[in-house]
Amino acid sequence: MTDLIPPPRTPESASAPGATPPSAAHPGGTVPDGTTPAGGARAPRGRDAYFDNVKFFLIMLVVLGHFWEVFRNDSHAANAVYTFVYGFHMPVFVFVSGYFSRGFMRSPEKFRGIFPTLVVPYVIFNVLYRLQLVFINGNDFRLHELFRPQFLMWFLVALVLWRLSAPLWTHLRHPVAVAMALSLIAGSWSFNSDSTLCRAAGLLPFFVLGLTIRRDRVEALRGPGWTRWAGTAVLVAALPIAYVWQLGSVLPKVERGVLLWNRGYEHMGFNAVEGMAYRLAALGIAVVLGMAFLAAVPRGRAWYTKLGTRTMYVYLMHGLVVKTLDYGGFFNGHFFQTPLGLVSVTAGALALGLLLATVPVQRLTHWAVEPKGRWLLKPSHGGT
Repeated sequence: MTDLIPPPRTPESASAPGATPPSAAHPGGTVPDGTTPAGGARAPRGRDAYFDNVKFFLIMLVVLGHFWEVFRNDSHAANAVYTFVYGFHMPVFVFVSGYFSRGFMRSPEKFRGIFPTLVVPYVIFNVLYRLQLVFINGNDFRLHELFRPQFLMWFLVALVLWRLSAPLWTHLRHPVAVAMALSLIAGSWSFNSDSTLCRAAGLLPFFVLGLTIRRDRVEALRGPGWTRWAGTAVLVAALPIAYVWQLGSVLPKVERGVLLWNRGYEHMGFNAVEGMAYRLAALGIAVVLGMAFLAAVPRGRAWYTKLGTRTMYVYLMHGLVVKTLDYGGFFNGHFFQTPLGLVSVTAGALALGLLLATVPVQRLTHWAVEPKGRWLLKPSHGGT
C-alpha cells in the first residue's frame, strides 16, 4: 500500500461476499486485517472513505505548510495560516497514525514490517535530502551527517520509536495521562538538542491517544450533521485568532518551537514551569482544532478519496521539490513577496500535492517509496 498512515476499514466491505483484505500499509508498517481496536470490536475489513479523506486533507496541509514556511517572515497573512495549520495538522497526523497502529500492541509479528517499510525508505530519502544540501545549497559533504534526519524525515524516525513503544501502553491504567506527563517533563531533558527526539517526546500523547481511544469516541465526531458544521465554524474562527496571535500585539507572540515541537524549553528561553505551560497550551489547542478538523472532514467518497491512499508518495517527495526551489533561490524574486505571488505559490503547492498522489508518479517512484525490503528479514515462524 502507499499510505503514510495505515488503511482504515469499512463495515460495508466486511460483509461483501469474497471481500479481499487490504495489503500491507505504509508507514509505515503493515497492519493486517482483523485488527481489534482497544476497547472495541474486531475491525471490519476494507477501506473507510472518511479516513482516506482525512489523510488527503492532512497531507495537503503538510505540503502547504512547507511552502508557506518560506514566506512566514515576509507576510502576516502567510504567518497566520502557517500558525493555524501548525497548531493541529501534525498532532492529528500522529493521532491517526496511532489509531491505525493498534496491531503493534498485540502482535510481535507486526514489528517485522518496520524495517522494510520505514527504515529502508528513510535511508533512501534522507540521503537524497542530504545530497540536496551539498549539490544545490553548497554545503560541505560530511559523512557523519549523511543519515541524520533531514527536514521532514524526522517523522519516520519518530514513528519507529512510537510503534516500538506500543506494547507498553496496554499495561498502563491511564496511558494518555502518563504520555502527557512524559511530554511535559521531557521538554526540560538534555536530549532536546536533537529535534527528532524532541518531537517524538512532545507529540507522544497524540500517538498514545490514537492508540488507546475507544472507537465510538472517534465515530461520534463523524456522527450527526451538526458536528461537521460545528467543526468548520471552529476552524474558521481560529484563523483570525491566529492572525492576531502571531502579531504579538495583544497576546504573547507565538514561539515557533512550540508549534513545531522541535525545541526544548531551555532552547526557547523558558524555564521549566513556563515551558510546561506553553506545551500544555499547545496540547490543548491541538486537541480542540484537531477535533474540529476531524468533524469537518467529509464522510463519503469523493474525487480525492483515492488520492488519500498515496500519502507516502506525497510526503516523501514534495520536500525534495520544496528544498530544490528554496535552495535554488526560486522564491527570492520580488513577485513572490506580493499577495499575488503568495496565492500563486499556494496554488502551485496544491497542484504539486495532487500530482504526487497520482498513479503515474506512484509507478515511477515505487522503487524508492515502497522498496522491496522484505529480503532483509529472516523467514517468519509461519514460513512467510
